[in-house]
Amino acid sequence: MDSNQLWHSTYDMLPLGFSTLATSDDGILFAGTIGSGVYQFSALRSWERVSQGFPEEIQINRLDWVDAQLFASTNRGLYRLDDDVWQATSLRAPCYRILSWGDQLVLTDNGLMCGSNWNWLPYAYPGKKAFDLMVTPHFLFLGYEEGIAYYDVFMSEWWSVSMDQPIKSLAVYNQMVLGTTADGGLVLGNKNGGFQQIRFEGMYIYRLVTTNGDVYACANTGIYKISDLKGRIMLRSMSIQASVTDLLIWNNMMFISTLNSGIRYSTLNRSGFQSNL
Repeated sequence: MDSNQLWHSTYDMLPLGFSTLATSDDGILFAGTIGSGVYQFSALRSWERVSQGFPEEIQINRLDWVDAQLFASTNRGLYRLDDDVWQATSLRAPCYRILSWGDQLVLTDNGLMCGSNWNWLPYAYPGKKAFDLMVTPHFLFLGYEEGIAYYDVFMSEWWSVSMDQPIKSLAVYNQMVLGTTADGGLVLGNKNGGFQQIRFEGMYIYRLVTTNGDVYACANTGIYKISDLKGRIMLRSMSIQASVTDLLIWNNMMFISTLNSGIRYSTLNRSGFQSNL
């Protein structure tokens, strides 16, 4: 059986290349694209484009809900959605993610920025491309163009672990820091401040996603759940053959965004994947 038969697709969306997913508290699913803005879907409506306010051919790097607002980190800066219109913030450099840690923190081509919609200040590593940030009780971990940096909350000081390429995405599994590299590989922390790099032949990992306590790897060959066998990291396939860029759980279903196969989804409590949207 073709493993893709376990996954259903929104066929009207197949021509689009998708990069990221987000959902609202009132049950609306948002999907960002590469070059075609943002689309939304709710139980009462089919997919529709929600891109008023964006410049043409904008690339959506990530959609994030922060302080009850939906933000789009793009190659043209940071935008927020206000009454179905995207409003540009004062951040115009390429952005990769926004999150809240007391203040709002934004990952940009000019380092980690801190502030609010119209007042952003450099926070760490200005002039360096900062791609992802992970918050833990005692540390902030930053994936940036020279490797991984971490901020000791108690010491109020940044430390860097230099690598030979940028780190694009971060997660924690079994108290071990994981990261994806610019060439699609994986870095694994050894819990002593060091990291090892591994590559899986033929696989390019775009992003690590943490949801419901599990960590998934989104890759050009599908989606994989991170597990371990006697301390060795394993990737367990979720039976989808597509270039997967993001994942989320919504309405008891797992949704994935893909570069060439639309938005695909699967129910979580059955062995097969069920109805179309």
